[in-house]
Amino acid sequence: MRFVDDFADDVLAARAERDAIDARPPAGPDLPTALAELLDDFRRRRHPLPAAPARLASARRGEPFPSTSYLARLLGYPVHRLDEARPRQMIAEAADDVGVNTDCPLAHAPQGRLEGRPWLERISYYDVARMERLLLVSCWIVNAYLSGLRDSEIKHLKRGCLSVQQASDGHVYRHRLASLAFKGEDVHGAEATWIVTAPVARAIAVLERFQPQDQPYLLAPAPSTRRRSTFPVPNSNTTNKDIAFLISWITAYCDDRRRPDGIPLERGRLPRLTTRQFRRTLAWFIARRPGGAIAGALQYRHQYIQMFEGDAGTSDSGFRDEVEAEQALARGQLLAELSADEDRPTLAGPAGAEAEARLAEFARHTVFDGQVVTDEARLRRIVARHDPHVYLGTFVTCVYNPDRALCRSPEASADQPVLADCQPQACRNAALTSDNRQALADHLLRLEDTLAAGDRLAPYVRHRLEEQHRATAAFLTRHTPEIAE
Repeated sequence: MRFVDDFADDVLAARAERDAIDARPPAGPDLPTALAELLDDFRRRRHPLPAAPARLASARRGEPFPSTSYLARLLGYPVHRLDEARPRQMIAEAADDVGVNTDCPLAHAPQGRLEGRPWLERISYYDVARMERLLLVSCWIVNAYLSGLRDSEIKHLKRGCLSVQQASDGHVYRHRLASLAFKGEDVHGAEATWIVTAPVARAIAVLERFQPQDQPYLLAPAPSTRRRSTFPVPNSNTTNKDIAFLISWITAYCDDRRRPDGIPLERGRLPRLTTRQFRRTLAWFIARRPGGAIAGALQYRHQYIQMFEGDAGTSDSGFRDEVEAEQALARGQLLAELSADEDRPTLAGPAGAEAEARLAEFARHTVFDGQVVTDEARLRRIVARHDPHVYLGTFVTCVYNPDRALCRSPEASADQPVLADCQPQACRNAALTSDNRQALADHLLRLEDTLAAGDRLAPYVRHRLEEQHRATAAFLTRHTPEIAE
C-alpha cells in the first residue's frame, strides 16, 4: 500500500529521468570537448563523479570508481568511446579533483514520506529497474489480496478495466473491475466483474501510469526489464520470485533503518509466499471476521459488503463460492469444538433442545475419543454430508428450519438463514449459548447507559429504546437456565 499510495510517484519520476538520459542525443560532434564541459560542471558544483554499480566496485576490493557507462549516457555517446586513452585520463583527473560518489544518484529528490521523513535519500540510476519491479509486484499484491482475483485474472487486467459509479455530488460509491475468469471455463475465459474497494482502484490507476500507452496489459513487465516471450505477462513462478524479492527488500530496508515493522521470520527464515495464498487468505479473514484490519484502516467487514453487493454476488468470478466454502469450514470447526465440550452450559432458548440434539448427532462424525477432527479436507467432507445447520451468531444461535424461519424472503436461499434479518425474540429457530446470553446482557447495559441520558433523547427514540430494553430483558429472563442449588 505504501508503494501504491506514497512511493509510486517517486518511482515513476525516477524512471522518466532514467529514460530521458538513455534517449539523449550526442552532446556535440567532438567527444573530448563535450566530456570536458561535463566534467567541468561536476567541478563547479563540487559534486563527486557518479560511481559504477557496487557489484563492479566489489571486484576492485570495494573501492568506488567512476561509471564510464553512466557518463557516456549523459553525453549521448556509446560507452566504448570513453574507453579511449584521452577520455579515461580526463575522467581520472576529475575524480582526483572532486572524488567519486557511492552510486549514480538521479536529480529527482524522493518526495514520498514515511513517518514524516523521505522514504529514500536518493534513487540511483542503476536502482530504477529494481524500483519498477517492486512497484509492479506491490500493485499485484494489492489487487490479489483486496479483490479476490486469481493470478490469471489479474494478469488479464487491461487498460480501462476500471469503471466507477458516482452520486449526484460526484462522490464515487462503487468501483467495478472487469477481467476474464478462468475457473471452470475454456482457455479463452469468460468476462467477469468484481466490485472492489478504493485501494484496488488506486493500484489500477498506478498501473495505468506505469505501462506505456501502447501496452494494454497492466501487469506486463516494465519495458526496461521485458524479455522476449510469447506471453505479454509474467507467469506465476516469476510473480512468486517478485514477491520474494519484495519481502527481501522490505527486510533489508527495515534492518538498515532499525525499523520494528519488518516482515517477521517464519521458523527462522523469511516466509515464502505464492500467488495462490492471497485470495485464500482474504477468504479466510472474511469468513471468520476476526476483527482485523487491512492496511490498518480497511475493515474486512467493509471488504465483504463491497465485494458481494449487487452484481458481484452473481459474477462469474466465483469468489463468493470460495468465501462461502471457507465459512462452512469455519462453522464446522466451531460446531465440532462446541459438540466436544462436555463442560459447557446447555443451549437455552426456543430451539435449545433441538440444537443439543443436532450437535450430539454432529459429534458422532467429528469427535473421536474426545478429539475433534482437525484435518480440513476431512472436515469439509463431513460438513457437506452431515451439516447440522446450526449457525453461531453474536446475539443468537440459529437452529435453522426453513419452514418456521422469520428471516425468509422470496429471494432468500432456503439452504441457510439470513442472520442480518434475524428476529430472535420471535423466531422459534433461536437458541442461546452462554456467549449469546453474555452479549445480550452487555447490550442491555449499553441500553441502560443510553437511557440514563434520556433528557437528551428525542421522545420517539427514547420510547423505542425502552421497548427494546423491556423485550430483551424479558427474553433473557425466559431463557436463562436456572442454577440448581
